[in-house]
Amino acid sequence: MSLSTFLALSIFVAVFTVIFLGIVERKQAVLGGAATLLLLGGGMGFYTLEMAFNAIYFETLLLIFGMSVVSAILAASGIFDQLARRVVRRSASNNAELWLLFVLATYLFSLLVNNLSAMMVILPITLKICHRLRLDPVPILVAEIVASNLGGASTMVGDFPNMIISSAGRLHFIDFIGGMMVPCLLLLAALLLYFQWSQRRSQPDAAALPPEEVVGMSHVVVDREQLRFGQGLLLFSLLGFLLAGWLDLRPGWIALLVGGVGLYGGGLNRAKLEEAAGVSDILFFSGLFLMVGALAATEVMSGLLSLVEGFGVSHLAQLLGLMWVAAVATIFLNAGPSTALFIPVASHLYLLYPDPAVWWALSLGVLAGSSAALTGATAGSVAATQLDRYLLEHPEMGVTLGNGRLDFRGYLRWGLPIMGGFLLFSTLYISLIAH
Repeated sequence: MSLSTFLALSIFVAVFTVIFLGIVERKQAVLGGAATLLLLGGGMGFYTLEMAFNAIYFETLLLIFGMSVVSAILAASGIFDQLARRVVRRSASNNAELWLLFVLATYLFSLLVNNLSAMMVILPITLKICHRLRLDPVPILVAEIVASNLGGASTMVGDFPNMIISSAGRLHFIDFIGGMMVPCLLLLAALLLYFQWSQRRSQPDAAALPPEEVVGMSHVVVDREQLRFGQGLLLFSLLGFLLAGWLDLRPGWIALLVGGVGLYGGGLNRAKLEEAAGVSDILFFSGLFLMVGALAATEVMSGLLSLVEGFGVSHLAQLLGLMWVAAVATIFLNAGPSTALFIPVASHLYLLYPDPAVWWALSLGVLAGSSAALTGATAGSVAATQLDRYLLEHPEMGVTLGNGRLDFRGYLRWGLPIMGGFLLFSTLYISLIAH
């Protein structure tokens, strides 16, 4: 191993170690690591500014910007809260139906807006309902985390990994519908059956309560004008993504137009424009792309490629190797960084065999890994944080948790079997579609 490879890999591992331990906020850690690698690469001559510029997937950043603005406008209108409360009123006295509808709502929200944004809407309402009905919130939170991962993986704009893959593979919205929607729907059906079985065994139906008491709010005010504007932007963006291939346009340009119009006329709080535009995520992924570019300039990527190729000489064996290795890496790195790390490997395999199944193998591997542990997806960490915060405010809710906790170890007893099932199904799916 050369000195440049050792140093680049050490910095990469150090950055994600401090993120994993919660010592440094992830954006600051990644930007610091990127700056260090730029200085080190420039000084040692293995990573130039031109290489760094080419390592950034600008289309991914544009997609993050555009869809963050749309999500912010719709959330500010109050429509998400209203829809979630309607779900509660529909099933306030039926435990099984309640979690089923919440999981479906999480999946549907995650299809059209960023899956993390969907979770930020669903989580507070879920905790409040579980508190009122004296239900253990952990199983339904786990189901919502996995459902958000599935919804995000179903479309090009549902999560950050697919945005990265769409940029690297020059893929369009309709490509993801054809390649990822069907397996994700089948995995969602399996998830619902699994949790329905486990819920029936573990918790009785809740006692009936008046809808207003369950929700804790009898009326939700929706800004109709802002809602119409947000719906129009969402419809325009989805139509644009669907027609982008026919119009010979990249989705990033459509996202840039949508985001610009949304910031100008969306009625967003000017004090929170930076948050609405996804600036924090854009900076994080910019730094991440720079770090992965530095690794690609060393021997690290050739080592990953050798690991994947070690699964066999056939195209299918290498696709399955990519999927399984990416799944394991995602448990520790998180979905976005893991996808960025394996993009050069997937791109190399695609050059050897121009088969779009390469991209679906990577996406499904990241999906499985992100559902295995709290560290695999940002939604998992957010859910755990929100539960801990709610328990501090309502300590009496602790008696409903039983033996389960939404921490790293407690989540694994749910996540590892889910990951195993997802990988087995995905292995069959990739085996069927690989050319």
